[in-house]
Amino acid sequence: MSDTLPKYWQSLAEQATDAAWLEQKRDEFPEELPVGVAATPPDASSRRDFFKMMGLSAAAAMVACQRAPVQKLIPYVSRPDEVMPGTALWYASTCEGCSARCGLLLKTRDGRPIKVEGNDEHPVSRGGVCAVGQASVLSLYDASRARFPSRACNRVSWKDLDTEVKTGLRKAAEEGKSIRLVLPWVMGPTAEAGVKHFLAAHPLARTVRYEPLGELAAIGDAWRLTHGARVVPDYRFDRARVIASFGADFLGTWVSPVAFTRQYTEARDAAGRRSMARHYQIEPVMTLTGAAADRRFVVAPSEVTLVLGDVVRRLAVKAGRSVPGLKELPASRLEEAALDELVAALWSHRTESLVVCGGDEVAAQVLAATANVLLGNEGTTVLPTEGVALDEQALSYGELLTELGAGSVGAVLFLGVNPAHADPRGDALGALLKSVPLTVALNDRLDETALLTKLHAPASTPLESWGDAEPRRGVLSLRQPAVAPLHDTRDAVESLLKWADAPVSHHDFLRARWEVEVFPHATQAGPSFGAFWDDAVRRGVVTLPLAPMVPLSFREDALPKVLGSVARPSVEWELVLFPSVALRDGALANNAWLHEVPDPITKATWGNPALIAPSRAKELGLRDGDVVQVRVGGESLSLPVLVQAGTHPSALGIAVGYGRTRAGRIGDGVGTNVFPLAAVVDGRVRRSVPGATVVGTGERQKLALTQTHSSLEGRPHVREAELAAFLANPRAGNEEHGGHGGNGAHPLSIWSGHEYKGHRWALTVDLSACTGCSACVVSCQAENNIPSVGRDEVLRQREMHWMRIDRYYQGDEANPQVVHQPMMCQHCENAPCETVCPVLATVHSSEGLNQQVYNRCVGTRYCANNCPTKVRRFNWFDYPHDEPLERMVLNPDVVVRSRGVMEKCSLCVQRVQEGKAEAVREGRALKDGDIQTACQQSCPAKAIHFGDVNDPNSRVAKLAKDGRAFRLLEELNIGPSITYLTKIRNTGSGSGT
Repeated sequence: MSDTLPKYWQSLAEQATDAAWLEQKRDEFPEELPVGVAATPPDASSRRDFFKMMGLSAAAAMVACQRAPVQKLIPYVSRPDEVMPGTALWYASTCEGCSARCGLLLKTRDGRPIKVEGNDEHPVSRGGVCAVGQASVLSLYDASRARFPSRACNRVSWKDLDTEVKTGLRKAAEEGKSIRLVLPWVMGPTAEAGVKHFLAAHPLARTVRYEPLGELAAIGDAWRLTHGARVVPDYRFDRARVIASFGADFLGTWVSPVAFTRQYTEARDAAGRRSMARHYQIEPVMTLTGAAADRRFVVAPSEVTLVLGDVVRRLAVKAGRSVPGLKELPASRLEEAALDELVAALWSHRTESLVVCGGDEVAAQVLAATANVLLGNEGTTVLPTEGVALDEQALSYGELLTELGAGSVGAVLFLGVNPAHADPRGDALGALLKSVPLTVALNDRLDETALLTKLHAPASTPLESWGDAEPRRGVLSLRQPAVAPLHDTRDAVESLLKWADAPVSHHDFLRARWEVEVFPHATQAGPSFGAFWDDAVRRGVVTLPLAPMVPLSFREDALPKVLGSVARPSVEWELVLFPSVALRDGALANNAWLHEVPDPITKATWGNPALIAPSRAKELGLRDGDVVQVRVGGESLSLPVLVQAGTHPSALGIAVGYGRTRAGRIGDGVGTNVFPLAAVVDGRVRRSVPGATVVGTGERQKLALTQTHSSLEGRPHVREAELAAFLANPRAGNEEHGGHGGNGAHPLSIWSGHEYKGHRWALTVDLSACTGCSACVVSCQAENNIPSVGRDEVLRQREMHWMRIDRYYQGDEANPQVVHQPMMCQHCENAPCETVCPVLATVHSSEGLNQQVYNRCVGTRYCANNCPTKVRRFNWFDYPHDEPLERMVLNPDVVVRSRGVMEKCSLCVQRVQEGKAEAVREGRALKDGDIQTACQQSCPAKAIHFGDVNDPNSRVAKLAKDGRAFRLLEELNIGPSITYLTKIRNTGSGSGT
C-alpha cells in the first residue's frame, strides 16, 4: 500500500494550491511527500473523505496506508540487574508541590518518571497525594522550563555565571552593602543547612522569607506572640470530636490538606467508630472544607475574626479566665443561637476539640491559639512541639523593599519565589532591582521575577534532585531524583554551596549531614551508616524518637498587641482572594492538568471568575459570564461573574494564581492576575480587602464549566442520613431501595446474567469519606494518558476526563448543603452501551469489566447516547503531542487514542493484568489489595475501594453488602458494578456532641 503513496501525493499536487495544508500532510507522511510540492486537498470529495464522513475513524481511514515511524533501539551493553525492560521501577521521594511535603513513590519506565503515587509508609501523608502532587510529573517535562543558565536572557556557562556571582558577592561585602536571600518559609532541613553555610560565608547576608498566601507567616507570627516561638503547630483532626474552622480550608489548601483529609475522615468514620466528629465552618465563600461541614455559617469576610472573638469571649467566661483586649473587640453579627450552639459544642468536648483559622491576619490566628488554650486542646489536638519551626531571624518582604529603596542592598538572590507576580508590589520590585549590582534568580524558568534579575541560575525540578523534609518533628522524608536533569540545570542548594566556597553536590552534602545529625538518633539504624542510608532511601522516610522539649507557655498579653487593627468596615463589597485547590499561588500555572481539572466547588476550568452570591446577582441583574469591573483603590480589573451558592452577599471571591505572563505556553494569559488588588497593611499583604467596587460592563465571556446543573431535585442517586438515624438503623437513608446485589438478575429481567468462574472486579465509593478534592481525577488522567483538550473544547462540553466529581446543592442557595459524588463508568452487568454498538467495540469481559476496543471503534457514538450516566468520552480531534519532551510522560501500558474513538474508565485494566502477572511470577494467589486503581491509590480520604466481589473476604465484597450500599439507577436494571455508600451527616440531631 505504501508504494502508492507517492502517486497519491502527486495527484494532490496537481489539484491543490494551499501550502499550509500541505505542511500538515507533510508532518503526517514525512517520507512519502516529495520536497517542493505545494498542494491543498481537492475541492471534490474523495473516497477517503467519504469514509471519514461515514464515521470511520482517522485510524481506520489512514493508518493502514501509513508507514510506522522509524525507531532505532539501542540495547544495553551491560544491563543493570535491577532494570527489566517493560517493568516499572519505583523510587521513594517527597513532594515539593506545597509546604506539606507529602511522601511519594515515583514510577519510572525505561528511565523516565511517568506517575506519582503516595507512600504508604509515610506517617503524615499515609499514602495520599493531592491533585498538585499528582500533576508534578507533568511539570518535569514542561517544555517552557529554562534549559541553561543565562545573563539577560542570553546563554552563559555555569563557570562564567559562578564567577560573576562570587565577584558580585565579594564586591557587596567590600562596599559594606547587605546581601539578601529571598526564600520560601518552609524548606527541608538540609536545604536550611545549605542556607546557613551561605550565610556563614557571607556575614552581611540575611534571609527574607516570602509566602504569597501569607497563612504560614501569620500562624508563625501569632505563635511568636502567644507562646514565644515562631512555629506552625501540628494539628490532629483525628483526635477531635468537635472541629471549628474559621475560614481555614484545611481539606483543600490550608497547611497540610492531604494529612488533614485522612485525619478528618477517620474522625468522622461513623460506621467504624460508631461516633462522628461534628464540624462547624465559618466562612464568607464556599470552600471545599465548607462543603463538607455539618454546620456552616456564612458571614462577611471581616466578620470571621469578630465571630472568633465572640467565641473566645464566651469560652473565657466558661473557663473563669480573664483575657485582656477582648473588651475592645467589636461584637459579631452572627445570631446568638448559632454562637451559643458552637460554644456549647466546643466546651462540652474540652481537650477533644479543635479550633483552626485561615487567612493572613495575625489577630485572628492569636484568637484561634487563645481558644485552643481555653479549651485545653494543647497536647491533644494542637501539638506545638511537634510542628514546623519557622525562621526566627528572617526579614519580611516589606523590610526588603524598604532596604532596596534606601540603596543599602548590594545583592539579592531569589530561590523558588516569584514576588513579581504574586505580590501587589511587583511593579515596585522591578524598579528597585535596577539599582542593585547583583541580582540572581534560582527559579526553574524565566518567570516574572527572573526576568527582573541580571542572572538566572535555573534550578532542577524536585524529581531531578536530592533533598529532604521534616513535615512533623521527628519525621524525616527523603527526596531522591528519579531521572538525571533533563537540561543544563543545577540543584539550587548546590548553587548556594558553590557560592559559599563549599563546592559539593547536594547528594554528598545531604548524606554527610544525615550521617552526623540523623543516624546517631535513629532507633531503626543498623550497625553501619551505609546500611541505614540505603534503607532510608528505599523507604523514603525515617522516624526519630522525639527529644523532650520545654513546653511553650501561653502569654495572655498577646491579644492587646494585635486587636487594635481589627475593625468592622462599613462597605458594600469586601474582596476575598483565595487559593484554588489545583493552582494554589500560581507556581504551577503552566501545568495543563491543573488548569483543566474542574474546581471542586465552582466546576470552572481555565480561568478565575469572580464569585458573587445569588441574591446579589439578582439585585444587580448579573448572570454567569457577565463581565464586571472590580476596583480597589487605584487598581481595577475586569472579570466574568460566576453566581456561587453559599457566598455572603457582601463578599466577592476570586481565585489567585492566574494571569501569569511568563509561566509558559500553557499558562500565559489564562485568567486574570488579581494579586494587584490585595492590600498592604503595615508592610503585610492582606487578601481580604474591604471597600471594593463592582460595576457591570455590559460584556459577556463564556465560562468553561464542566457542570451546569447543580440540584438533585429529589433524585435518589445520592443518598444521605443523619448520624442518629444511622446509629439506630444501618440502612438509614437507604430503606426504600432494596437493590439486587449487583448481579444483574432482576426478578423481571429478560437478561440471563453473566457467569463469573474467576474474578469479578468492582469498585465501592464511600460518599461520607469523599471530600471532592479531585486528586483522583488528575491521577486517572496521568495513569491513562487522557489528553487535556483546552478551554475551547471544554466550552463545547468535550472534556476528556474519564472520571468526574459531580457536585450537588440541597436546600437554601444562600447556604446549601453540598454533596460530592465521584462518577466513572459503572461497568454495568446489563450495559446499555454494549447492545447498540454496531461493531462490537464495547464488550463485557469474563471478569465483569465493560471493555472498550479502540481498534474496532468507528465513532458512531451510539454508546454515549445510550449511557444513562454519561461517562463516555469521544475523541473529536487528535489532541496534540507535538512537544517531544512532554510526550515522555505518557504511560506505555495504555494506548494513546486517536481521533474518532470512544473512550472511558477501564477500572485500570492494565493494573489488573499487572497484578495478576506479578502474583503468577511469585507463585502465589492474588490477594485482596494487590491491585489498586489509580483513583483509589491517590485518594487522601481512602474513600475508594477496588477488588474482587467473588472473594467474600475482600473489602469491596463486604462493603457491597453493607447497609449503606446502593447502586445507581436500579430501576433501569443496568446492574452497575460500582457501589456507593450512603453519606452520613452530623448536623446536630444525632449524638455528635
